[in-house]
Amino acid sequence: MDPTLELASLAESNQAALREAHPQLFERFVAVKREQADLLARAESSKAGVPTLFLKRGEVSGHFHSRFQPLVEAKRWADSQGEEKSETLAVMGMGLGYHLSALREAVGADVELLVVEPSWDVFAAAMGAVDLRDLLGDPKLHLIVGGNARELARELGGHLSKRLFEVKWLEWPAFRRFYGSEYMQEFSTELSRTMRDARLDQNTVLYFQRDWPRNMLYNLPTILKNPGINALQDKFKNRPAIIVSAGPSLAKNVDLLHELKGKALILCVDTAYRVLQNKGIQPDLIFSLDGSELNYRHFTNVVPEDIPLVMVPNVHHKIIEEYGARCFSANNFDLLIAEVIKQVKPRGLLSVSGSVATLAFSTACRMECDPVIFIGQDLAYPGGQAYSQGTMFEKMTKSMENGYRMRHVEGIDGQPVLTDGQLDSFRVWFEGQIEEYETERTFIDATEGGAKIKGTAIMTLREAADRHCTAPFEIKRVIDEAAEQPAEDLAASLEVMQRMSRTLHQIRRLAKLALFHNQELRDLYKVRRLRTNKVAVASAALDRIEDNIKRLNQHRWLDAPLQHLLLIVTKGKLSQAPEEETDHAKAMRITENAELLYTGMVHAAEELLGHIKVALSRMEPEAKQGENAR
Repeated sequence: MDPTLELASLAESNQAALREAHPQLFERFVAVKREQADLLARAESSKAGVPTLFLKRGEVSGHFHSRFQPLVEAKRWADSQGEEKSETLAVMGMGLGYHLSALREAVGADVELLVVEPSWDVFAAAMGAVDLRDLLGDPKLHLIVGGNARELARELGGHLSKRLFEVKWLEWPAFRRFYGSEYMQEFSTELSRTMRDARLDQNTVLYFQRDWPRNMLYNLPTILKNPGINALQDKFKNRPAIIVSAGPSLAKNVDLLHELKGKALILCVDTAYRVLQNKGIQPDLIFSLDGSELNYRHFTNVVPEDIPLVMVPNVHHKIIEEYGARCFSANNFDLLIAEVIKQVKPRGLLSVSGSVATLAFSTACRMECDPVIFIGQDLAYPGGQAYSQGTMFEKMTKSMENGYRMRHVEGIDGQPVLTDGQLDSFRVWFEGQIEEYETERTFIDATEGGAKIKGTAIMTLREAADRHCTAPFEIKRVIDEAAEQPAEDLAASLEVMQRMSRTLHQIRRLAKLALFHNQELRDLYKVRRLRTNKVAVASAALDRIEDNIKRLNQHRWLDAPLQHLLLIVTKGKLSQAPEEETDHAKAMRITENAELLYTGMVHAAEELLGHIKVALSRMEPEAKQGENAR
């Protein structure tokens, strides 16, 4: 941190660093409403001359850092945590960031730090008082800022679900004094629930680890050429929206949408699109979230109608190719494409869970729709039925015998209804989001069946229509104008894509070279008389190669397709030393493990290079323009 930086330019410098390193967080920071009623945060001068932080939350007030020597205090705390050996450390409480800088120094540059700070006011105070540029630019530091205990736990759980390794929890000592044990208990309970669901998400990530990078890179040209969800911001303030999901109860009231066309936005999830088209109902927006081939099958025998698609980057590429000529993208923050997306105007960030209906819900809220009406949102299996008639899975049924995660929850009629852990986690997600908004707008569950969603008014679609969907308003023109492709210069994004290609070529070459030296080591260890000089030379060569690969992979472009392999290499059988292992056996085990890693790097780099080639070919005019510019 630079103590000489003038205070007048401090906030601007920090904001520039935040925009560069964390564009989504920057977007939220500049948009969020601060000045929390129950919290006061202000920077003050300490006895040592550097800022400290005064907090008042409810009846509790005091200093988050030492009033005398905050830097010394931070170093002492961080040094006491330095023995924590973990790939990832999660830290509750950011304050002015002193302890985070000290912790980074104590644990080294390779440990990931996940930092949770509940208060935007604290974050703003830090941005205006301390030079945070080193912290904000740290590629392995991730900030989770703003929200209540449950929201923060869910967001942290989302980060943790992408990490396959052990995570250790640290808490800045002053944090609990201001937030209390009750807050921490609520946070812990929600995090535990989120992580139970995250274990399933991890399996999903591993299962799709080869598909998702392909989808994201194939979809990248479409993302760059089309507007993001920000283009729909506030476009339908105080106008009704109907989210059409594919639950079994959709058959009860879907025909009423004929009458409501033009009087309410019809937001259709991809699973239900076939149902609407077969009934001659054209939605205003279609939503797609899932990256699987199975999800693409929901569009088979469905005729494209040029309806704009709202999507996230990993959605199956065939859906975008056939139905995404006009689209709005969101959540383009995956490490694989983040550096490319950073070169253009932010597309937008939405809160989503594993259900495509959550994408539709967050979009409705972003557009300021009111009320938001659910139909087909059973989140349960009434009568054992899983999907609505007319969907691809209309014959699928469920029962208690389907697995240990099956359970009963309260239905809209107060009676138990069958659901499972995944659907129930979506219900909890909706309830949490509705709790945030409930004083600002109305949410109506007009599904006429299924699980009860707390915070919604339960009524039939006819009742909701008669109360809220009575007057027509312009929809198509507004959406068409928002969907116009932005006139943006894509040269910088193309340069990043081309640099990614060059970098992956270099990594592949180095990984092949590492395989050669690793085999050389194995051969040396096989002979009876160990030639230590040659071992030292080969080992030094491998160390240099690994350093170069780490440097080249600073944007972590190679990480996504390597997740499963990294789990095997770091946690698998070959990573564990058996009892009384000889030096020779250890050397053979380590080199065998290394061979797995380097071979995986070669294959992953080759796969990504193929995907990037396709992406560049889909941007051929822009690509040629970028080449001519150089």
